[in-house]
Amino acid sequence: MNHTKHQKTDVIVERPAEIITISHNDTIKTAAAKMFSNKVSCLIVNNDNGEFIGVVTERDIVNRVAASIDIETTTISEIMTTQIISCSPNTPSSKVREIMTNNQIRHLPIIDKDAVVGILSTRDLMARQLLEDRAAAEEVAMLSSCLKSIDLNEVADIVTREVPKLFGAEKCVLLIRHPRSSILDSRSSTSTQHQALNIEQTKSPVRAVLEPPLVSYNNCPCPKESLEQLKDIDNFSDGDEFHYDNIPHVCEKLGAQSPRLVIPLNISPNPHAFLRKQERGEQKSSYLCMCCLAASIATNRELTSYKAKLAREILNSHLANAKLYQEARLTSLTDALTAVGSRKLLEDKLQIECARAKRYKHQFSVAIIDLDNFKTINDILGHAMGDDALRKLAKCMNTQKRTTDVLTRYGGDEFVIIMPETKAKDAVTLLERIREKIQNIKVVEDLPMTISCGIAQSLSEPTDSSREVMRRADLALYEAKSAGRNCVKIWDKTMSKSLNDNDIETEKIKKLQRRIAGLSEQAEKVFIQSIWGLVQALEAKDSYTKKHSENVMHYAVGIAKTMKINPKQIDVIRRAAMIHDIGKIGIPDAILSKPGKLTPRERSVIEQHPLIAVRILDKMTFLEQEIAIVRHHHEKWNGQGYPDGISNTVIPLGARIMAVADTFDALTSNRPYHKSRSLAEAIEILVDSSGYDYDPRVVKGMVSWVQIVRSQLGEAHLAPEDLLDSQRQLDNSSMAPLVAGAVTH
Repeated sequence: MNHTKHQKTDVIVERPAEIITISHNDTIKTAAAKMFSNKVSCLIVNNDNGEFIGVVTERDIVNRVAASIDIETTTISEIMTTQIISCSPNTPSSKVREIMTNNQIRHLPIIDKDAVVGILSTRDLMARQLLEDRAAAEEVAMLSSCLKSIDLNEVADIVTREVPKLFGAEKCVLLIRHPRSSILDSRSSTSTQHQALNIEQTKSPVRAVLEPPLVSYNNCPCPKESLEQLKDIDNFSDGDEFHYDNIPHVCEKLGAQSPRLVIPLNISPNPHAFLRKQERGEQKSSYLCMCCLAASIATNRELTSYKAKLAREILNSHLANAKLYQEARLTSLTDALTAVGSRKLLEDKLQIECARAKRYKHQFSVAIIDLDNFKTINDILGHAMGDDALRKLAKCMNTQKRTTDVLTRYGGDEFVIIMPETKAKDAVTLLERIREKIQNIKVVEDLPMTISCGIAQSLSEPTDSSREVMRRADLALYEAKSAGRNCVKIWDKTMSKSLNDNDIETEKIKKLQRRIAGLSEQAEKVFIQSIWGLVQALEAKDSYTKKHSENVMHYAVGIAKTMKINPKQIDVIRRAAMIHDIGKIGIPDAILSKPGKLTPRERSVIEQHPLIAVRILDKMTFLEQEIAIVRHHHEKWNGQGYPDGISNTVIPLGARIMAVADTFDALTSNRPYHKSRSLAEAIEILVDSSGYDYDPRVVKGMVSWVQIVRSQLGEAHLAPEDLLDSQRQLDNSSMAPLVAGAVTH
């Protein structure tokens, strides 16, 4: 905001070209005629020598006329005011108003060296005040054009740079107290772009440490500690005067000088609640303090207060908007359930740590923590108990981690701790301590909480990335789960699931991710139609797996109906079956179509396809239940499956049903590595593996379904196609509303 002119001293009088006078010997009638002809309401009265001896006003004349005095014979000397109240030419308008108000007069002579040089009326003052107010409003309005940023720190700097220009102030400081709790960066007090968490868990679902005041300086030498303890500012109320003559002792010692102007600010999202807290002494005000102001501030407080009020309204509005934006952004960095960092914060901080590690050759570690048996807690005890378990886990980890560590929720029951300047072996010490503490927490009586943890250390290689660090930590977590859970594992190169980027079709995965993302932008009601067509197109390329997903869908639905599963859950299973193998897009064709036995590494690559599917579908939030089934449809009842090695009822029921349906279709179809088996042979294999690889209840459901179809068809020997035909008609009618868009959960 440019100010081309300096603040002018508040001089309200200029010497007039002509002063209307009258002799003390003239009559009242002459005075009235002179007032009328010159359009004035007051005359200067001179004696015979032309010396100023008094004034006569139209009110004096009206009063005499009302008293029936002869205006043609009565002289001015008989009615004029001789006890003169006057002012000098340099008297500011605010002082003139004070003089006229205190003496209850409407006209005030301006005397310079015993000579009358002008006369002021209340009308003159009103006109002058209107001009001053208009000029002040226009000047302050320019402030809005400067405050275009929505970043709170940037807005604060603009305020301390531009507002002092309105008052000719040399020194300025803005202090903003935060009425709400907020997230605080453990390394930086000014940046909110990448904030680490330092959270204090309380009974409230979301609560963080109080953020210290934001302070922006412009040539003010006062330290922040002094600014927070200025008692005269803390006693402000909304109707207080803005101007202060007194300078606090601590400021005076540092060079502050009068005049001083303090503008109290209220940038609370709820101003009424804020003021009530101030009245109770619970909330202190934010403020803008300026000193060493221009001389006009000391001489025209009325105008200064007017400008300050206008400026305050603008500042309150812009600062409140910037504060709301800051809080909204900080909220996006906080997980609403557990009050630890969000996944967005994890991504931001991980990028920072990777960049720092490469630049300064410092290593850091990442730990992925998984709450064991969380699915069982949710299914048996309910989601409310599951949420409570996650909050307890987050609180324990937050109290045990170091100040510099960043704790975030990765998703579901997984958390991540970023540990700067920490090697993996030191991270193990921290995580073992956390694991032991967590074992003392009871989900319910006699049910202790346990965690599995995978740790990975950043590598000194230039190609190492945040994604690679997380991948290694995830592999270490897999090892911890495979080892029986409730343990901590460090990633090393010997882990069986360690894969290079070249092991999977990364570009195919990314291409399909982009395609799925495009579908996700459409309405949910058309998604199934789109994704089903996509899956069929992918499977059509392979003669061995053609119609595999469709067959698995029919088998899974047939089993689920026989088990009397809830119809809504059957819809979930149907959709999951349709997309369960979409992750195979990332597996090289040479491995998928290999006729012989797979090598251990090739087997590891194949076992990635459920995780690839999850990565592809991750943004489809309305498929949350389906994605869980897709992830776990290769888990085994005994815990020897993949990718997570979970067992028994921890495996989602839909995934257990799909495992049987998937195996049944694989057994009864021609594949590169085996010939198709008969229905009876496939059932025999499933029954033989019941209670080992497969859920006994699901296998029993499969057997019952076969018996029901056999009874309906009246045939002793069934073929897999008979099962498909019996279910296809029902499934096609069930699919119709789904494909048409009526997706229900």
